[in-house]
Amino acid sequence: MSERGVAARLALRENQAGGDASGFAPFEPPRRTRGAGWQRWQMGSLDPRAALQEIVQEAPAEPAPPPIDFAALDAMREGARKEGYAQGYTQGQTQGYGDGHREGYARGLEAARNEATRLQGLAANFRKALDGVDQEVSDALVSLALDVARQLVRTKVEEDPEVLLPAVRELLTSEPALTGSPCLLLHPEDVGLVEAHMQGELEAAGWTLRADPAVTRGGCIASATSGERDARLETRWARVAKALGRDDPWEPQHD
Repeated sequence: MSERGVAARLALRENQAGGDASGFAPFEPPRRTRGAGWQRWQMGSLDPRAALQEIVQEAPAEPAPPPIDFAALDAMREGARKEGYAQGYTQGQTQGYGDGHREGYARGLEAARNEATRLQGLAANFRKALDGVDQEVSDALVSLALDVARQLVRTKVEEDPEVLLPAVRELLTSEPALTGSPCLLLHPEDVGLVEAHMQGELEAAGWTLRADPAVTRGGCIASATSGERDARLETRWARVAKALGRDDPWEPQHD
């Protein structure tokens, strides 16, 4: 054994004996304190499936889901159904009322317009009918008035022939005066009447009387060289009828 080996052994023995000659305790490296969580490290497996299995085993277990309350779920579903039904009913009612109101208003307006048009047509026809009735009534009244007047004149002439005298005087004094042998044509039955009441006037004016059966009683014709004036009943009647818009003859036509 070499000298170095002997020295090393001696030193080891001294250390084991509790010290050396200098009085110092031998050096000991500090020891690591092992806590409660201390664990010796070991190299894990290189197989990924084993590592995955180890992770799954070490993962904390998930708590079990609470039990399903089917009665509560049914109650919630029924409440949602009723609420949706109520909302849909309200919206549908509101929309239906609005649509129905607008549709009803449009139909009512169209019906009112059609009715107004129909009433306007009826009113126009009614006015035409009234105008026709008015015209018919007016014509009937005029015809009646002319018939009554005709009968009154005839009756008056028959009862009072002197009604002719005013017509004769009107002819004698009318302007312009007739000249050139003026002559008054009368019905034969009226000649004596005029002579009895107007002989002096006729002679002063230079008029002569002549009977003419063609002249209707109650009328006369003034004739002269300068012209002629007709005062027969037929002529005077025609003037009155024309003023009333009629052309009824003095002698009514019978079918």
